[in-house]
Amino acid sequence: MNAKLKGEARRKIILDGYAKNEPLKDIAAKLGCSLASLKVSASKLGCTRTPKEAAAFRRGFHIPEQKRQDYYQLMVAGQYHARECAVILGIIPVNYPSIE
Repeated sequence: MNAKLKGEARRKIILDGYAKNEPLKDIAAKLGCSLASLKVSASKLGCTRTPKEAAAFRRGFHIPEQKRQDYYQLMVAGQYHARECAVILGIIPVNYPSIE
């Protein structure tokens, strides 16, 4: 899809992509536009992710509210990576599949 999409088709791809939690780069590639252009279009449609949702998406797992403070303490003071903190706190199992 090298041609740029306009109008209703563009809106549908953006809304579907955000609903399915697709990576923004993939949505932008489908549209044939830049990442910045996609973010502006999504903002105008009102379907952007909140900072908390975006962080959870990048991380690949959700942190429960009751463990959030401990998680960030391990991240900052303990100098652990996100996945290591989650394993220590029991949020994900040791053999949790990696996104990479």
